[in-house]
Amino acid sequence: MDNLVKNIKRNMWLRAAAFIILGILIAFKPAMMINISIQLIALYLAILGIYSLVTGLKTHQKGESLNSAMILGITELVGALFVWLFAKSLLSLLPFVIGIGLLVHGINYIMQIRNNRQYVNVSPVMNYVYGALIIVAAVVMIFNPFKSLTVLFAIFGWLLIVMGIAEIFGTRLFK
Repeated sequence: MDNLVKNIKRNMWLRAAAFIILGILIAFKPAMMINISIQLIALYLAILGIYSLVTGLKTHQKGESLNSAMILGITELVGALFVWLFAKSLLSLLPFVIGIGLLVHGINYIMQIRNNRQYVNVSPVMNYVYGALIIVAAVVMIFNPFKSLTVLFAIFGWLLIVMGIAEIFGTRLFK
């Protein structure tokens, strides 16, 4: 049981270090980390594709025709090429789609405030400010999706840093 606790604590420290290091890199260099992530995903798919293709070719030499390993290898290589060429443009659509969702939510939120006002002595100003902030964020994401993507990625980096710090405090639970 003592080894189990030591392993859990060690893994928590390693996870905390990984979260903090990745978080710092992502938070301060989001555009660079987006490019590195795209390259790593494409490389991973290419390696898997080559491995599957080699496995399929070995099976093909034994007398089988086009087999599933060859098809999988070709598909993974095409996927790697697709990710390498088009991932950046497809990722830039993400803030646009999120922005449209936020815009609909912000307008709906303001309409609900106007229609469901129950108390006369409670000011709805803060609710209107919240709705307006959502609409402003949505408009920024819709009209500037490329910059929004790096901001979203940077926020993800800060979230990883916070998660890493929380993991460090979590190691105190295992003594």
